[in-house]
Amino acid sequence: MTASSTQPTTARLSINQATTETSSTEELLDACAQAGVGYVAPWRHKFIDGDVRRTRRALDARSIRASSLCRGGFFTGTRPPAEAASDNRRAVEEAAELGSPVLVLVCGPVTETGAAAALEAITRGIEALLPHAIDHDVILAVEPFHPMFAAERSAIIRLDQATDLVTGLDHPNLGIAVDTYHVWWDPDLAQALERASAKTVAVHVADWLVPTQSLLQGRGLPGDGIIDLAGILENIARGGYDGPVEVEVLNGEVWSRQASDVVLDVQQRLMPLLERIGAAV
Repeated sequence: MTASSTQPTTARLSINQATTETSSTEELLDACAQAGVGYVAPWRHKFIDGDVRRTRRALDARSIRASSLCRGGFFTGTRPPAEAASDNRRAVEEAAELGSPVLVLVCGPVTETGAAAALEAITRGIEALLPHAIDHDVILAVEPFHPMFAAERSAIIRLDQATDLVTGLDHPNLGIAVDTYHVWWDPDLAQALERASAKTVAVHVADWLVPTQSLLQGRGLPGDGIIDLAGILENIARGGYDGPVEVEVLNGEVWSRQASDVVLDVQQRLMPLLERIGAAV
């Protein structure tokens, strides 16, 4: 399952806005337009003047499309239920307004009630949100996180868990976001990617640095770490995913650079990988 029709490999690159967190949205969009990068993945807190419609106009003016929107989720009781439900409905509406086919879900951490209760709360939260996503033609993407984030961001810490949840609910408006930074460590990753292939609707790329200096802001640009990015992306491509590939690197040193420099650097790093996976299918 993909969130986009088949595209030339050179047109599939997307810059996730978390990679240029300290640059303005307009700076990122200008850098992408100048480099010929046709996708970005906006974050909700970075809407221009807090206005999703103005952000959409800025995308359209530069002929840039939103590959996904970050983020919805946090279903496990870290905020009042009414607040979570309202915010998630609004996130779906914002994704539709942006023309983003996918809303990425950071599902919420394990709390004092335990992992099983967290997974149940996540399932219930997605079930409640799914009709709104259907009404707005938005795909909800469950993103499994690295286990180190279980207590802060997501109780879903393996790709197989995400696949179990998504296939259990079984709807075209529900899929999986695969992030290399979060899944690379899994000894059963090849089989897990194969299981997830029919439901993969978003792909994020970052590398794992050694040593990792920060849990949140310790990601590496592609090629600077130890992840077999080519192998993972080839596996995803063989499974049928042919949509945008987002580079999502949360790193303070990367954030200190100009957006135009980061976009060109990412483009040079990703193009050989995208061409390679294009040749593998």
